[in-house]
Amino acid sequence: MSKAKALIIILSGADDLAKVKVGLNLAWRTKNGGAFEDVKVIFLGPGEDFIAKTDDKDILEAYTQVLANNINPQACVAIAEGYGIAPILTDKKIELVHAGQAIAGLMAEGYQPLIF
Repeated sequence: MSKAKALIIILSGADDLAKVKVGLNLAWRTKNGGAFEDVKVIFLGPGEDFIAKTDDKDILEAYTQVLANNINPQACVAIAEGYGIAPILTDKKIELVHAGQAIAGLMAEGYQPLIF
């Protein structure tokens, strides 16, 4: 039996730290534990702004674990440019993509979206 593939979309920002933390922790823990065949992470809107600017120790620790578990996060290039945070996101090893197209492509490949 094949395993599901997860697409974790982090839309929440500073107004809901718990959702951001749960999304990041779910991503790396399930990837590390083999619960999913594969895990992808995409930051959108407030999630992009938050991950670019946060100094929250727990969030940054969870984000470090995402990278350490070979999850290459993505974020919407249009939003990043609109918020003026594109360079910050790329410095944090987040690939800037056209999010709508990326999400549609991943869903076509069988990734199931989980939104935080």
